[in-house]
Amino acid sequence: MNTSEVSSQQAATSPSLVVSADAQRVGESKAHKKLRRSSVRRHEEEARAQEKADTLAANLIVFKGTFGVTVLPQEQTPASHAQTFHEIDSLNMSLEGMSVIVRARVHTVTKKGKLAFMMLRDNQCSVQATAVTGDLQAPKELIDFIGQIPVESIVDVVGVVARVEVPINIATQRDVEVKISKVHIVSQASRALPFTAQDAKINDAINLSTRLDHRWMDLRSQAANAIFKIQSRVGQYFREFLTDLDFTEIHSPRIARHSTKVRDDILTESPQLYAQMAVQGDLKRVFEVGPVYRPYHSNTHRHLTEFVGLDMEMAINEHYYEVLDVAEALFGFMFVKLLKHTKELEAIRAQYTFEDLVFQVTPETIAELGIGIIDENVPSTDEYLACIHNRERRMIRIPYAKCIALVNSSQPHKLEEADYMSVSDERLLGRLVRQRYGVDWFVCDGLPATFRRCCTMPSAGDDRFSNSFGVYVRGTKVASGAQRLHHASQLISAAPPNNSALVHHIPFTESLQCGSWPHGGFRAGLERIVMQYLSLPNIRFASLSAKVEIDAPIFAHDPKSLRLPFY
Repeated sequence: MNTSEVSSQQAATSPSLVVSADAQRVGESKAHKKLRRSSVRRHEEEARAQEKADTLAANLIVFKGTFGVTVLPQEQTPASHAQTFHEIDSLNMSLEGMSVIVRARVHTVTKKGKLAFMMLRDNQCSVQATAVTGDLQAPKELIDFIGQIPVESIVDVVGVVARVEVPINIATQRDVEVKISKVHIVSQASRALPFTAQDAKINDAINLSTRLDHRWMDLRSQAANAIFKIQSRVGQYFREFLTDLDFTEIHSPRIARHSTKVRDDILTESPQLYAQMAVQGDLKRVFEVGPVYRPYHSNTHRHLTEFVGLDMEMAINEHYYEVLDVAEALFGFMFVKLLKHTKELEAIRAQYTFEDLVFQVTPETIAELGIGIIDENVPSTDEYLACIHNRERRMIRIPYAKCIALVNSSQPHKLEEADYMSVSDERLLGRLVRQRYGVDWFVCDGLPATFRRCCTMPSAGDDRFSNSFGVYVRGTKVASGAQRLHHASQLISAAPPNNSALVHHIPFTESLQCGSWPHGGFRAGLERIVMQYLSLPNIRFASLSAKVEIDAPIFAHDPKSLRLPFY
C-alpha cells in the first residue's frame, strides 16, 4: 500500500483529522484576511495623512500670510519688533473694533464645521478667539489649520476685539473675544503631553509625583502659577520689612568642612553661626534668604530635605522679646501685604479651598478674656495667660506651659508642662486657639529647654524652659527663635560632651571671646509659611523642585553628617 492510500485510509478511519485540518485552513484564512484588512487600513490611513500633509504644505505656501509657522527669533529682522503685542488682561470693551496681536498658549481647540474656537491663555488670564468662514475673510483653510493646532502650543493671533452677547464664563476676559484673521505657530507642542494645564486644575486627576516630575507643566495651571507668585511676595516682603529696620542682608556659605576632619565636606544645615558671627562683627542686625539642608526622612506632608530659610539675627539690649517683637511685626506686615494679591489668592482658592488667615485678636475678645497688653503693663487675667504686645498689632502670645494646659483641656491623656507636643497635639492646639481666641496665628512662648539647641539661653525663672518661642499658623509651626548664649564658656559648658563640632569651630567660639553682643534670632521656612497661609495639603505644592530624597548623593556617606548639634 502506497503513502497516499495510507493517508486516505487514515482519513477515512479518523474523521477528527479531517476536521482539524479543515479548521486549521479556515483559521489561517481568517488570520490572513484580518492581516490583509489591517494592512489595507494602515495604508489608507497613511495615504490620508500624507494627503493632509501635502494639503497643509500647499496651504502654508498659498496662505503663508494668514497662517503657518512664525519666523524663528534669531531670523527676525530689526524691523520686526515694530509690532505691538497686547497682553490678554488688557483686552476689554474699550478696545472693541481694534486690531490686536496676541501671543499666548493654546489652552483648548474646538472645530465645528465652519467654526473654530481657541481659548488663549497667558499666566492667569484667558480670552476666547474665534474664526468663522466668511468672517473677516477667514478662508476654510484657516479653520482647518486652527483645528489641528496641538494644545499648549504658543501662537501669534491677529484679530479684532469684539464684544460678546453672552459672557464667556470660562475665560477671564468674559465680555470680549478676538475675531481671528491670522494665526501663526511660534512653538508647536507635542501631542503626547504628560498632562495638560486643564488636567492640572483637577486635584485628583494627577498624583503629586507626576506633578513634581513635570513641574513645568503643572506650573501652567492658574493655581500652581499663583502659588509661586505668592511665595515670591513672601520673600520680597521679608526683605523689605527687615531692610526698612536697618537690617543688612548677608550671604553665607552652603558647603562647610566637617569640624572633626574625619568626614567629607558637608552641606550646612543653618546659616545661624555665620549670622551670629556677623552680629559680633558689629553688623548687629542681619538677615539671609537662602537654601538650607536637613537630613529629614522627608516622606511627611510638611518636611523637605532642602528648603528656603528666612533667617534673622540681631543684637538685643534687655530682653529676647526684642527679637519676638520684630518677628511678630514682620508676620503682620507680610499678611497685610499678601491680602492685596486678590487675583492670585482667588486663583488658588478655586482649586485649593482655604479661608482667609486671621492673625489679629479682636478688641472685644481682649476685653472679654482679659488678655494682657505688654506695652501698657496690663497683666493677663486670661485662664491661659494670653497676651499681646500692643493694641495695634493684637497678635497672641501664650506661654508654652499654658499651651499644654489648653491641649490637656480637650484630650484624655495629659501632658506635663514641659512635655514635647506631638504633631497631633500641635494641630489640636491650633484648633483650640482658633476656637477660644478667633485667630490662626499665635506664638508659643518659652519653649522647654530640653527641646532647644544648646546655644539657647535658659529661662531665668524656671530652667525647664528657655528664652525661645515658636510661631504657629493653623496649628503648624512655621518659625522658631531664641536668645543665644553669648559667652563662649557658657556655650561650651552647655554643649553635649560628644559635640566636638562646637569645640573645634574656632572662628565661632573666638567671636564670642572677643567681646560679644547679647543677641538672638529666628528662622522661618518659606515653603511652610506658604503652605500654611494657603492651607495647601502638602508642602511640595509650595516647593519649585521637591524631589531630593534622604538617600540622594548630596548627603555623602551619612545623612547625619549634615547635623551640627550646636546650631
